[in-house]
Amino acid sequence: MSRRDDDDDTALIGLVIGLAIILFIVYVVVLVATVIVNVAVAVGTVYGAGSAIKNYISSFKENVIDSNRKAINPTA
Repeated sequence: MSRRDDDDDTALIGLVIGLAIILFIVYVVVLVATVIVNVAVAVGTVYGAGSAIKNYISSFKENVIDSNRKAINPTA
């Protein structure tokens, strides 16, 4: 084996390790982005559901309760 063969093997091993590190970093970034998106979706769902319930209660109060109140003094 010549010295040049050792350099080629070392370069190949370095390339494989470098690619593995880059792929691991990409994997971690994608994983973190997925978690962030999932949290945003959950918060948006809870916020949207809360808004829908609040609007439903307001509409129910306005259209059912307030519109059906009897006058206390019908002559006034």
